[in-house]
Amino acid sequence: MQRYYLKSQGLENKGATIIRDAKHNSKYMLVGKWGIKNDALSVYDVGGTLLAELKQITDGNTPTFKIFQNGNEIGTVTTPVGFIKGFLFVKNLRWIIMGDTVTCHFNVRQGFKHKLEVNRVQINSSPYIELNVFDDHYIPVYICLAAILDRWVQRRPPVQEPRIVRSWNLEQGTTSYNNISKEN
Repeated sequence: MQRYYLKSQGLENKGATIIRDAKHNSKYMLVGKWGIKNDALSVYDVGGTLLAELKQITDGNTPTFKIFQNGNEIGTVTTPVGFIKGFLFVKNLRWIIMGDTVTCHFNVRQGFKHKLEVNRVQINSSPYIELNVFDDHYIPVYICLAAILDRWVQRRPPVQEPRIVRSWNLEQGTTSYNNISKEN
């Protein structure tokens, strides 16, 4: 299992967010916004290569997104009305996202195979989205899904404060805060 962290954006539509590993090393960058038709969230590696995109194709209370990885469309996801405790389906990939928008705890499964776990955690008094990845092939796609799950959580009050508290596991000399370069 690999663990990644994405700063919780809530209802903010910021331009770029760095995704870090448990040792605080920059691994990916999430760019873009969503909310209206034709918006997109894009995930790049630290070298600037586009890895995955989530493109919004419909507006309204139940937006639909097309999922792209390495330029190929691999699935779609739509949020149902009243998604508080329930399920989301990722078509074509046959993923089920089960979760709770009050506690911000989600699991992504494909049949009996556990693909991803998403939790809201607190690091240095700031809310983060933690991705516990069990299938490395789709990490950039998982980052996109975590970003929209985070925003849906913020739109369904009341959100509970994170119960999980973590700290960065820093090794001396390997990285500095906000360093956007590859590991040595």
